[in-house]
Amino acid sequence: MTDDQRGCLSFGELADYWTSDLSTADVERIEAHVFECARCARLLAEADQIQAGIGALALEGGFQAFVTDSLLNQLARDGVRIRSYSLDPGDSIRCSAWADDEIMVTRLRADFTGVAAVDAEMQLPTGEPWGQSTDVPVREGATEIVLAFPASRVRSAPEGPIRLTLRAAGTVIAEYTFNHEGAHERTH
Repeated sequence: MTDDQRGCLSFGELADYWTSDLSTADVERIEAHVFECARCARLLAEADQIQAGIGALALEGGFQAFVTDSLLNQLARDGVRIRSYSLDPGDSIRCSAWADDEIMVTRLRADFTGVAAVDAEMQLPTGEPWGQSTDVPVREGATEIVLAFPASRVRSAPEGPIRLTLRAAGTVIAEYTFNHEGAHERTH
């Protein structure tokens, strides 16, 4: 195994490998390189530690983030229970968190044409802020962005409408309403 950085893999290639978002040929190419390159093997091991940390944070309720489908797919493969909602601009949706949900995901659709980044703000029925993210990158050509919350945080939110507003350069581009119905237990 060498430590020569020539021909090393990019962080993106290692991330795609880690999330299993590659063709079989790319997986084989990356694995062959990682087995020969100490630097890339260390980077991949660090990515694995990050993934374990993200999983632990998700289960503890310690994060709110805009995420990729690749990350959600990896968490699902790792057995994390994910509840998902999809909303178009102006939509109002009934939502709740069940006792066994671990992560709540909202797919926010909007016209992101010409938008490089958005700010997101959530407000409780009292007008009190419930969450905020600034300068969230938007992939060119995207028609939705994906917001993930720990289900424990959603379960503890007061019942009633929670409003989410997306802004780009200070201009509102979409608003959504979550009519939160609280936490629920499954009965068998």
